[in-house]
Amino acid sequence: MKAGSARLGIQPQDLLHPRRLVQRVLARIQKEFRAERAALYLVNPNRGDLEIEAAVGVSRAVRERHLPLGQGVVGWVASRGTAARADLHEIPGGLGQGGSEMAAPLTGRDNLLGVLAVGTRKKNFFHPGQETELAEIAREAAGWLRLAWRVAGTREESQRSAALAEVGAAIGAEETVSAILLQVARESARLCGANLASLFLLEPKSNELRLEVCVGGSRRYRSQPPLSSAETALGYVVRRRRPFSVSNVSESPQDPHTELIRQEGIVSFFAVPLAEKNKAVGVLCVGTEKSRRFPDAEIRLLEGLAGLAAAALKRAKLAARLDQTEGELRTRERLSSLGMLAAEVAHEVRNPLAVIRMLWHTAIRGLKPSEEQARDLSLIETKLGQMNGILDRILNLARSADPQMGEVNAREVMEEVALLTRTKLSAARIRLTLKLPASRTARIRGDRSQLEQAVLNLVLNALEAMSQGGDLKLGVVARADEVVLIVQDTGRGMEKEVSARLFEPFLSRRLGGTGLGLALVRRTVEAHGGRLRVNSKPGQGTKVEIRLPAWVDPQV
Repeated sequence: MKAGSARLGIQPQDLLHPRRLVQRVLARIQKEFRAERAALYLVNPNRGDLEIEAAVGVSRAVRERHLPLGQGVVGWVASRGTAARADLHEIPGGLGQGGSEMAAPLTGRDNLLGVLAVGTRKKNFFHPGQETELAEIAREAAGWLRLAWRVAGTREESQRSAALAEVGAAIGAEETVSAILLQVARESARLCGANLASLFLLEPKSNELRLEVCVGGSRRYRSQPPLSSAETALGYVVRRRRPFSVSNVSESPQDPHTELIRQEGIVSFFAVPLAEKNKAVGVLCVGTEKSRRFPDAEIRLLEGLAGLAAAALKRAKLAARLDQTEGELRTRERLSSLGMLAAEVAHEVRNPLAVIRMLWHTAIRGLKPSEEQARDLSLIETKLGQMNGILDRILNLARSADPQMGEVNAREVMEEVALLTRTKLSAARIRLTLKLPASRTARIRGDRSQLEQAVLNLVLNALEAMSQGGDLKLGVVARADEVVLIVQDTGRGMEKEVSARLFEPFLSRRLGGTGLGLALVRRTVEAHGGRLRVNSKPGQGTKVEIRLPAWVDPQV
């Protein structure tokens, strides 16, 4: 028997169609050995077993079956790397029940690619030496298949590069994130020949996967609720940041998502993570209605598209952060301008007001007003004093008021605030608890008067939140390099979105409030090189921490 391309019937144009080349090889060996069945098994790298890539005369049930290494004639050949023949009443087969079977390994560069197998219903059909002939054909076929796969890989590489370039260009253009993600899903479906492509994003708070875009899915699939990442195969992709493949959905463990895609008619699916450095932010998933494996070229393609989707999401987050920063800068600029205007107005009004107050005292000297007139005159004097106080506060607000740094005892700051507010807290039916360290153990580098004012503003804010009474805790925690001042109430609390903007100027939840008290707290803490931390839940109160640098003795 002559070996070579003439024997296998390979034509140059077959190199452009690997599947047609495989069918030609199977038809040739089926005729060569007068066998009823023939199949090409390939190694599934994701499962570590064998699955049929193409077959002739083999039932559908056998085609869809995965064969472990070492099982049957085909599995034995794959595990040993040598050709063999056997009667199936002695050794279980892979292509069918009963008869005889023969198989030879397909190898490439010392790596097992798969197994070429032929079979018949007749017993003792194959005679000694034919396994050697099949091994020669398998070696010849492996060479042609490697060449065909290389040609196909080059074409796929070109398509993949074009697709990645197109999606990459979309990311650089002025497009919305949703438009880019939809384009990623469409390209994934087109280049992989998938019937379904979907992209899920991870919700960090709930640890759920939410369907963001979908191509090819029904209305039922599109309207699915968020998926728990702990209960689905897609969650495994997110947690491990590794691809995941299922060749036959009906044979895999069922979870909410695999059940959904099974109802969509999907048989095989593949998922890759949308990864950002050391975490995954979502999953890209494709599915086909026919059983198939996903080759390395498609895996790399999907990983590339998933990477572009992750880049688009990251860019959107950076853009949102930039918008927020710009908004904060505009607000601070407005506050600065307002402060300058307020200082100018206060200064201009304060001078004539001082003249009015002096002339007022001169004008009423020696007067003998009636009781009613005296009451009115006293009220006028009181209001003039209030006006002067308002102007003083405006000037203090507009002034930069750089802190005069020195050693401050944190315990004394909290005790002073408690002393100032004890009457007001008692009248509001609020129980005060102090949790303070020993004297001189919690020292801060700061301006005592400004820090007292900052804590006082927090206490007054907590009092407003406890209109029906409650508990207020003032505490100090001393650490190696910082001291933490704690103000905790049992008031109405707030949503996370509200607490995140708590210290922004001009935002007040109190009727008639200016929204400047807490803004001044933030300004004071930042001027001291400190940080603010808020922990609040609706109905469970609020805890505010002022974290300040500890005092460092310059003599040490």
